[in-house]
Amino acid sequence: MLNISQIEKELKSTEKINQEIAFDILQSLCFLASTEPDNNQIQLLLLRVLDRKEEFSGFLEVINGLIQHFGLYPYLDISLLTTKEAIIREIHRPALLNNDIESQDFSNEGVVFHRVQYEVFQHLMNGENVILSAPTSFGKSALIDSLVESKKFQNIIIVVPTIALIDETRRRIFGLNCGYKIITHASQHLEEKNIFILTQERVVDFPNLPNFDIFIIDEFYKLDPRKEEGERAMTLNHAFYKLHKKSKQFYLLGPNIENISEALPEKVNCRFIRTDYATVVTELIRVKTKKKNASNKLIELCNNIQDSTLIYCASPNRAREIANLLIENLTWKGEGLQEASEWVAEHYHEDWTFVKGLKYGIGIHHGKIPRALAHLCIKGFNEGKLPFLICTSTLIEGVNTKAKNVIILDNKIASQKYDFFTFNNIKGRSGRMFKHFIGKVYLFNDPPQESLPLIEMPLFAQNPKNTTESLIIQLDKDDMTDDSWKRVEKYYSEDFLSLETIKSNAGIEPELQVKLAKFLLNNAKIVSSLAWEGYPEYSQLELLCQIIWEFFKKGDPNKLIFTFRVLAFKINQLRNNSISQIILSDLNRYQNQKSTDEIIECVLDFIRNWAQFHFPRLAMAVCRIQNDVANKLGLEKADYSFYCGQVENLFLDPALIALDEYGLPLPLAERLSDRLETESMDIAMDSLLRLDLSELDLSSFEKSLLEDVIKYIDQSRI
Repeated sequence: MLNISQIEKELKSTEKINQEIAFDILQSLCFLASTEPDNNQIQLLLLRVLDRKEEFSGFLEVINGLIQHFGLYPYLDISLLTTKEAIIREIHRPALLNNDIESQDFSNEGVVFHRVQYEVFQHLMNGENVILSAPTSFGKSALIDSLVESKKFQNIIIVVPTIALIDETRRRIFGLNCGYKIITHASQHLEEKNIFILTQERVVDFPNLPNFDIFIIDEFYKLDPRKEEGERAMTLNHAFYKLHKKSKQFYLLGPNIENISEALPEKVNCRFIRTDYATVVTELIRVKTKKKNASNKLIELCNNIQDSTLIYCASPNRAREIANLLIENLTWKGEGLQEASEWVAEHYHEDWTFVKGLKYGIGIHHGKIPRALAHLCIKGFNEGKLPFLICTSTLIEGVNTKAKNVIILDNKIASQKYDFFTFNNIKGRSGRMFKHFIGKVYLFNDPPQESLPLIEMPLFAQNPKNTTESLIIQLDKDDMTDDSWKRVEKYYSEDFLSLETIKSNAGIEPELQVKLAKFLLNNAKIVSSLAWEGYPEYSQLELLCQIIWEFFKKGDPNKLIFTFRVLAFKINQLRNNSISQIILSDLNRYQNQKSTDEIIECVLDFIRNWAQFHFPRLAMAVCRIQNDVANKLGLEKADYSFYCGQVENLFLDPALIALDEYGLPLPLAERLSDRLETESMDIAMDSLLRLDLSELDLSSFEKSLLEDVIKYIDQSRI
């Protein structure tokens, strides 16, 4: 009889497994499975057997028996099942737990759950609130899909951490064809049955949200400010609070954590499920190298590795450095995306490393890449045209890829060392159910000490150390602790600024708002200077930027915006210039200070973070505070809503900007503007569906982009 170590050694060996050894392995697994039923290592050994299943061809019934024992029903060979076994497998179809069984099409194979998925789904279908902590390959998203397919729910909302995940989730849900209207923007009208897919910021800002049957939060650990940038964590807590008031049920999902705050299940009446149940094996391989030889070792590894490979780097700068290293030194680089490379070069810049990467089969994914281009990389990677995808933490936050291998080159996010939780999340991107039974993770640094976090939600704990006043002020008084009420009580009788104004500026600290109100009350001339609408004069824009800079957000991590005057200049620059024109302008201005890549990505980062998020949000906060103060002083009020909308949409039609989230790059959307009706997002999509691609003067690559977007728009709309 073989022990666990001996079985693992045989299954890791590159030698072909003969029938005698195969018998010994399976006999030993059967014995271990009966004597150590809760040992997760035995299930991992079975997955290794499945990876080499052709070498166990004489014992397929035994393998099927082990699969059933561990509840891995999706992996069963149905041709070998008895009637009883087939019935047990069928019971694990989510369709059998749906309310509408009669309408199910059992001629299609469809989804079969593994044992733990089935248990979680039962709880959800019974109307329970569930918080699920499980490995990346568990199939947490499949549970969402099955909830949608159950047709039990009228209105569903799914909260995802990034706009890129809005599109990925939308495409996946669209493929289910369940008769729901998918809502991603406030301009869309509602139907009888709707699925909202939004980031937390859009949840908080969305006007007149309906009541929901269930709300779902992906990557729920981001509710804890210790695991997410503080402002976004507070916004996610605000979104949770808003949705909890409007929903019958919730499902929170995320990667492995140790536990949640003890008080949480009682406060929100939920079931916490933590599981290590594995459907793929993650194999850690420590790359032995000295720091000075790391580059040579990486090149050697990439030249010898097989199948799709993610390479994790600490930052965009590091990702670019590694991309250039591989472009220059790889002996095999895959098919690449030649037409895409030429197109991006034309519409952004030919010297951008991103362009060269596409040409040579190397994708780059980080937060400064335009969303449609990032989607292009993921699509090319999953199709095998880009064998290598170099990424930062932005790809780790729930984006699904078909990666056989992960190379963890750095042990940091930016300049901070990651913890064991984040390390687990990164390595979990290797392997994929039904695609790769074994995912290989190559480590260039020792893994961090094993310690998973206890997740706290400031919304409920209300610990003064990690709960901001901007979150507390959004709560009903009855939901505040005594200490929290003491912190914000002063704002309920504030003389300088009304509570209504403070609450309307969600996410901005009340103290900062009151400070600005006091300043304006003592400077009536500035109040009058801020009282404009439509397009501002340049001096008015500069004053607005100065107020934003000095009271709300002083500083920029990329150091492109280093004074309020630069901010005003960059905002104004958007009005009459395309992205490529701004890039060329900045290349001329900063060519002796930064590299071409840095300048391009600073422009793109400014557009995404300042123009499309920070400036409109903070400018509208200034507007509301100016209105409040002007009302007290009897002065003229401002209205920045039109201008902020213009900036947020880069002085283009809002529908064109929104289509970028659907995978249509902005330069291509602009070329189609005279062919599209854009009164609303819905109308823009309808007119997109009516386009006759054969009549358009577009390259084959541009037509393929359009076809990909149209494929995931509801054809019943026209």
